[in-house]
Amino acid sequence: MADGVVYRLATGPEDFAPTYELFLRAANDLRTRSHRDLLDDTAARRTRALAFREHAFRHDAEGFWLAESDGQQIGFGVATARPGFWHLNALHVVPEFQAMGCMAYGRDGKVVSTVISEAAQPISNALYARHGMYQWLPLVHVECPVFSPDISARGRARTSRVGRLNEATLAALDRIDTAALGFTRRVDHQLWIGLPDLSLLLLEVAAEPAAYAYVSRFGGIGPCASRSTRELPNLLAHSIHRASEHGLDHVSLVVPGIASNALAYLLAHGGRYDASITLLLSSTPFGHLNRYLLSASDALF
Repeated sequence: MADGVVYRLATGPEDFAPTYELFLRAANDLRTRSHRDLLDDTAARRTRALAFREHAFRHDAEGFWLAESDGQQIGFGVATARPGFWHLNALHVVPEFQAMGCMAYGRDGKVVSTVISEAAQPISNALYARHGMYQWLPLVHVECPVFSPDISARGRARTSRVGRLNEATLAALDRIDTAALGFTRRVDHQLWIGLPDLSLLLLEVAAEPAAYAYVSRFGGIGPCASRSTRELPNLLAHSIHRASEHGLDHVSLVVPGIASNALAYLLAHGGRYDASITLLLSSTPFGHLNRYLLSASDALF
């Protein structure tokens, strides 16, 4: 730990906006050094970032830490814990304090532990590996133009509908998450379903929910999960159809490299890889991530 740095838990909403602004500063420093476009402080990005912080403070307050020096915030981290699964959602430090050991996290060695890191961050990736989280899967960031897929041609037994927040919906999401991820996370679904920009799309096969996707009016699709790999292209077709109904002209997705049928579908319809390639680091392999796309709009897994 760095000398002269004070650590404390987040105390409430007064910490939400400052940590978002600290994230922008740290992320854009990295992007400047790697010659990439800077992240803009858009209404969409700020709205979702603040909603995530409120959610983490409510459900994972013991994992929301700040580092301060001379009364100024210099770093923060957020970790969330779900049954059998721990995820380091955010860890950011202002440039002048980086590589000084001013933020560190303990984790439960008995559960799957994960973090997502920039591929171009060898120091951070080595640090995570020393703490037992190793480079496992590439995450491909895809931008895809919105088109009008003929969803009727993808099988009469497959239909989609907007999911509502009720016990039946949450039970269906539990079954799909268990099949794709190996764990459940109802509190996260309750957040996503309640966000005004998101629609929960349930893909049904023979009237049984088989997959889900969240489609944002801001252009993000994800997270998405399916009980089988063969349904991912069908799920994407219905999701992009939903995006077209929102009047969007392109969508953003985060696809594990192992989800080859999802990547093939997107590339066949004009998808392009973004300059960013991130890595999923994990203490051990888990789930079936060839059936999954990550959240494209916030820091939740």
